[in-house]
Amino acid sequence: MPLWGRRLLVVLAIWAAALAFEHWSPADDLGDFVLIFMAPLTLGLVLGWLARLPWWLPTGLLAFPGAYFVLVTASAWHDLLEARTPPTPVGLAFPALGYLLVSWLFSPGFRRPKIGLSALLVALFAVTGPLEELRSDTEFQEMITAAGVPLVVPVIPGHTLVSSSSLPLNGEIELTYASPDGETEIEVYLHHETSDPREMCLDPVPRYPIDARADCRQAAPGVWVRTAGGFTRAVGRAGGVTIQMTARDVPEDVLVGGFAQTRPVTAEELGELRDV
Repeated sequence: MPLWGRRLLVVLAIWAAALAFEHWSPADDLGDFVLIFMAPLTLGLVLGWLARLPWWLPTGLLAFPGAYFVLVTASAWHDLLEARTPPTPVGLAFPALGYLLVSWLFSPGFRRPKIGLSALLVALFAVTGPLEELRSDTEFQEMITAAGVPLVVPVIPGHTLVSSSSLPLNGEIELTYASPDGETEIEVYLHHETSDPREMCLDPVPRYPIDARADCRQAAPGVWVRTAGGFTRAVGRAGGVTIQMTARDVPEDVLVGGFAQTRPVTAEELGELRDV
């Protein structure tokens, strides 16, 4: 049988083994990966020796990282293009494709196509990181905008805005402020301006167990506070947005002072501070 015929038989055997292991695998997720990915390639290593393929040992060994490289690159582009989930036989072809690719690279001739394909695969892998980061930034900014909350943040004495997240399902934007020494943190929630501060103080979200022992009182015009056990929650309006601040072991006047001044922000600025 011609050399390439024997190579293709080995590749088909690897593919068939992956399909068989996927169908009958009794293992957990890690075990599935071993059976569906590692075991077929191990079989390919043995079959390459039995088929007397040239360079069977380096081909069989390099097929492991080669197949993984193809899998990671294809998965990243699948997510970037938001493509449909491929049929099971296609999704399980990566061990066989990796072995086929390495086998072809070790075959004689085709020098320029090999260089071109290798460069293309490396380029496709290299750009996935920046593209995924760009898409993530765009999606986060869209989440911030979708929250429908005016983009202003409080200026809290002695604390700096260090991170942000958007929870559009709850219609709020969450921020985290920290002191320069990192000793204290303040969680800030921006709500739509139609949210009533007093009602939010009486029925806070998120609610902590300590809230059951705390009563609401007006600490400043339009600012409602509840404190217990070193925990303070302050709710009020400022800059056209309803703001809720929660902190532990932070003086009440610091939180109340945060309603005195606000500054506008952009979705891009909050995106640079995202923690989700």
